[in-house]
Amino acid sequence: MSKDNRTSNSLKNIKIGITNKLITMILSFVSRRLFIQYIGIEYLGINGLFAEILGVLSLADLGFGTAMTYSFYGPIAKNDTRKISALLRYYKTVYNVIAAAVAVLGLSLVPFLKYIVKTKSDIPYLELYYIVFLADIVVSYLYVYKSTIIYASQKQYIVSQYQIYISLSKTLIQLIIVMLTQNYLLYILVGVFTTLANNLLVSYKASQLYPEIKEKYELESAEKKNIFNNLGSMFLYKLSGTLLNSTDNTLISTLCGTVFVGYYANYKTITTNVNAFVTIIFSSLTASIGNLIVTADEKNRYKIFKTMQMVSFFMATLSIVCMYHLLHEFMVVIWLGTDKYLFDKFTFMSILLNFYLAITLQPLWSYREATGLYRKTRYIMVAAAIINLILSVILGLKFGVGGIILASFIAKIVTYVWYEPKLLFSGYFNQRALYYFIDQAGNVVVLAISLAISYFCVRGIVVTGVISWCIKAAICTVIVCIVFFVRYFKTEEFKYIADKFMKRISR
Repeated sequence: MSKDNRTSNSLKNIKIGITNKLITMILSFVSRRLFIQYIGIEYLGINGLFAEILGVLSLADLGFGTAMTYSFYGPIAKNDTRKISALLRYYKTVYNVIAAAVAVLGLSLVPFLKYIVKTKSDIPYLELYYIVFLADIVVSYLYVYKSTIIYASQKQYIVSQYQIYISLSKTLIQLIIVMLTQNYLLYILVGVFTTLANNLLVSYKASQLYPEIKEKYELESAEKKNIFNNLGSMFLYKLSGTLLNSTDNTLISTLCGTVFVGYYANYKTITTNVNAFVTIIFSSLTASIGNLIVTADEKNRYKIFKTMQMVSFFMATLSIVCMYHLLHEFMVVIWLGTDKYLFDKFTFMSILLNFYLAITLQPLWSYREATGLYRKTRYIMVAAAIINLILSVILGLKFGVGGIILASFIAKIVTYVWYEPKLLFSGYFNQRALYYFIDQAGNVVVLAISLAISYFCVRGIVVTGVISWCIKAAICTVIVCIVFFVRYFKTEEFKYIADKFMKRISR
């Protein structure tokens, strides 16, 4: 695939992905406000808790999605349609088995729900709600295997276009249900049907775009063995990653109370939506990176990584500065209209620390998925998961919700935050990881300077509505842009981005 095609597809993926996210983000804020108003914060806690429990159950796919996409890069670059068709046929069988395994595992947890969910009053039909959530997860595995060929071909924007219409329809229907019936069961049933509809549409489109995938070819035994080798590594990586990143709600519910999962869900609605914009950009580039690794030399690989890292630094700095000064005011003045769902300063800072890592590590994760680096880092992720669980219990008992969230940050810092760059730089860039850590340290300084300057500039602004909030946000943004420009404008990666931007403008 040519460089121009990689760039064009990546830009399409980013543009459609951001449009998709903007629409769903606006609707999600409206939906969450009405959900709390008409159904209640405890049901919001149950929503987040069940989503996390069943997110852990999705481990039954053993990380197949990532391993699948990785296995397609070579055949697509070589236009090997026979291999592509054989891979899809094989993955179809695997995903059907996965759907059945998730259903069985999910149902086996029903008797234990009473020990996990802790609310002040009994929630009727709790088991039924859980089974509907389970059905949504099981349905998500049906017909989804064909979407992998679209992602690996760098045409994620096609999937995103369908997601826009499905997400819009889902949220609007749920809003109507919340306002007219206040029926939680109907609310979550909508999710099951829209998930199935999305998968069917994407499957149909994949068959249209790639008619050759209808041919029935079989993988050779050696190829299946290689896939399972990748799968074993990915399983450990995904298991550890899930235990590290997807156990907070369960621990909060068990140690602090399910209602606090609802409080945390409000913060996560904001951080997840902001992070989603960043993820769109970097996930849209992952397939391009996979193609780049197959066709480009070490110098170009490193150049692209440095550019992506600079972009992530900017996004992390801008996001943290704006959230620090504006998040609580947004929740109280613009969104929820009350301060009774706010966390204390310690918990808030713990959330921001984890969010900062989630943004700055995006380029690293993109290269991890595209290069198959997860095969070499599975054991360090196991260590991170164990440290997180131990620290979460210790800090959770002592500091509450903030301690549980801080435990995740500490576990990441002492394990893969330093180990993954070490492997990536030595194995794929032929560079010392020291340069990466120096850049990271430099960005922390840029962040500190931006926070300090913005604090003195906006501390006198009292937010009373949307206009004053936007003024405060604009000041924070301008400050970050100026500080960032001073730091990066002479660098090669800044010039590369500026050159690309000017070429797009001239076109």
